Amino acid sequence: MKIEEGKVVTLEFKVYDNKTNELLEDTKEVGPFFYIHGFGYFVPKVEEELEGKEAGYKTKIALTAEEGYGEYDEDLVMEMDRKDFVEFEDIYEGLDFIADLDDGSEQSFVITKIEDDVVTADGNHPFAGRDVRFEIEVTGVREATEKEIEGGEPLFQGF
Repeated sequence: MKIEEGKVVTLEFKVYDNKTNELLEDTKEVGPFFYIHGFGYFVPKVEEELEGKEAGYKTKIALTAEEGYGEYDEDLVMEMDRKDFVEFEDIYEGLDFIADLDDGSEQSFVITKIEDDVVTADGNHPFAGRDVRFEIEVTGVREATEKEIEGGEPLFQGF
């Protein structure tokens, strides 16, 4: 089955910093990655490369920061009051959370520093500002269910 819009794609991949060759992510450590193709849920340039391919396809894709996870945006680094986290059982450096922004949208953040009552959080993707290289293997392709398409994510990983 070929990768096209509405298909659930299963990938094993490694992501490297293309300048330093540092391994940034490896799905072998966390399990395969699943996404619904053609809806912008994965890096667009990678989706473009995988269009029409089938299980077993392997490739390497080098991306600039702009093509990958975007340039690093200092405006997405915010200092917050520790009191803003009263609903959290515990806060710590490295904690991921979703914040409601003034414009009504939501943004994912990671706490990068806690100093007294000041919590510094970064809304940039961890790979933002880096030129990256994906080493990818497509391990599965299947039809997405209507429920998966409505929800925007695969609900089960079986093939």
